[in-house]
Amino acid sequence: NWLIYHQAFLLEQALGPDAILAVQPGRLRIEPYQLVPLARALRMNRPRLLIADDVGLGKTIEAGLIAAELMARRQVYRLLVVTPAGPLMEQWKREMIERFGLQLEEITRDRLEQVRRETELGANPFEHLPLAIASMDFLKQDSILDLLERTTYDLIIMDEAHHYSETGIDNSEAERADSSQRRKLAQTLARQSDAL
Repeated sequence: NWLIYHQAFLLEQALGPDAILAVQPGRLRIEPYQLVPLARALRMNRPRLLIADDVGLGKTIEAGLIAAELMARRQVYRLLVVTPAGPLMEQWKREMIERFGLQLEEITRDRLEQVRRETELGANPFEHLPLAIASMDFLKQDSILDLLERTTYDLIIMDEAHHYSETGIDNSEAERADSSQRRKLAQTLARQSDAL
């Protein structure tokens, strides 16, 4: 067993720093342009990227490649994906498990309460959810933001980033408050993560 482990270790090291470790043939077809954000992230100590490709060009795949590669390199252990609720969340869950073998657990109020009941008194439930996905509108609540401020993630992926910015359009008071809460969520997540 030791010999096999040692040979595997040497083979992993022999690939060099520019080799992609996470991609398995057959799971996805990668276009050359999809490797650009990955290459850029691998050159950074604290990867912080905005991927702004057109619709349908594979932003989910690009972000998934970065997540899977950083995990394969043992730089990321805890991952949080934040998306709008609904079909996008289901797409992320499906793509991450099918393409990269990452099973993201959906964070809901019920799931947080279940984790609270199963852990020691006063524990932060986010500490027990290492590979997670949640909707931005769930996470922006003040009680949830308080929990997020007391935990860290190695990598946070925020889908649909334009939802977190101020639009500059004269909106109703409710829309401004919603925008402000999302912006506060984005600022909190940026502080609580190494890679974004």
